[in-house]
Amino acid sequence: MTPNFRNLMFWLSDWLKGAKIRRHHNAITKINQDHDSEYAITKRNEYLSELLRHCQETVPFYKNLGVTDFRLENYPVTNKNVINSSSKSFASEKFINRKTFKASTSGSTGTPFTVFHDVNKKKRHGADVRFFWETVGHPFGTRFFYLRVWTDQNRKGKFLQWKQNFTPIDIRKMGDSEIENLLEKIKTTDTPISILGYASAFDRIVKFVQQNPSQSLENKVIAIVTMSEALNIPTKKGLSDYFNCPVVSRYANMECGMIAQQTSDHKSDFLLNLASYHIEILDLEADVPAKKGQPGRIIVTDLFNKAMPLIRYDTGDIGVLGKVMSDTRTQYVLKKVEGRKMDTVFDTKNNPISSFIINNNMWKYSTLNQYQFIQVSEKTYLFKLNTGKTFLREDELINEFKGYLGNDADIKIEYVNEIPLLSSGKRKKVLNRMKKKISEGVL
Repeated sequence: MTPNFRNLMFWLSDWLKGAKIRRHHNAITKINQDHDSEYAITKRNEYLSELLRHCQETVPFYKNLGVTDFRLENYPVTNKNVINSSSKSFASEKFINRKTFKASTSGSTGTPFTVFHDVNKKKRHGADVRFFWETVGHPFGTRFFYLRVWTDQNRKGKFLQWKQNFTPIDIRKMGDSEIENLLEKIKTTDTPISILGYASAFDRIVKFVQQNPSQSLENKVIAIVTMSEALNIPTKKGLSDYFNCPVVSRYANMECGMIAQQTSDHKSDFLLNLASYHIEILDLEADVPAKKGQPGRIIVTDLFNKAMPLIRYDTGDIGVLGKVMSDTRTQYVLKKVEGRKMDTVFDTKNNPISSFIINNNMWKYSTLNQYQFIQVSEKTYLFKLNTGKTFLREDELINEFKGYLGNDADIKIEYVNEIPLLSSGKRKKVLNRMKKKISEGVL
């Protein structure tokens, strides 16, 4: 079945069911093409007003707040802990006996979390995903390889794999032979494909290609989309050189959905999905807007989940807001997505250090297979290194990172056979283990 035929059959099926996804897709496209257009501003205000009225009438937590002026800033910032402490009060009474879909995080950051989506939210999410695939030239129905941890809980049956046209690749098995087999599958495929997966899996692919030079796979892959972890600039360049296709990062989570993504037009910025979410960037310590150009907490209001609304939901991630303007349109972007606030590390003078400083300066140490950087205390740091051969650059590594962290930094080295995956399938490269700061709530 060709991608064009799959696409045609999808839209025909949607038309027979009332063209609901088509209407979502059209609105998403029109709003995200120009965030400041009259249409975009009007529709987004309509979405938000409808959501807040719905919450006031049907969601116990918001009914009990007593808000009379329905402006978003009058609502409290929430997070996983707040919602988990009283999850039933965040569920809409209107959806108690209606069909909903469970969306759960694995708890890789320490807090397992479940949200229920209603049918319309699920359709909106499907349209969001379709829109962002299209921004990198991937038409709906095109086959893609999906690189993640596959378990009995999330594994799709053969019929669903055929229906959604993807091939699952388990990243727990990503040794040299598995990567070689994957590249051979791509090389011999008779139709164009895209690849979606965790950034750390692509780190290994690029490392393999660099150590085992071969002819590039130009024209075999339409696009590569990475998710869940920060994509290093050297990995992005390596993938782009080898596959000669757009390589972008996606910013999404299970509880909300598609929040932002890099595109063919925005190669380093993340285009915000303001068609489906209201996004705020708040100060790291207070519930006020972050200063212009400064990193802040990413706060999301999901405009479409009525079953269990998330209003001013603190994702736990950090970003920098930006605006891209041309003669014909304005689009809001995230200039950076720094990852989780709880994993922010600090130099010896307690200044926050961007994870990009660490990640983008480790690639010169080419003999390393994997690494993990951990802040142990205020002035003590640990590098866990997985290297297939003797590492002869310890002093160089330590001296370089003292330049970033402080001359009084105590940097230790530990050699390991593997950096373990989290239960989510992610492999964190930067961690903060300072018990004092965590207990004080600084992180």
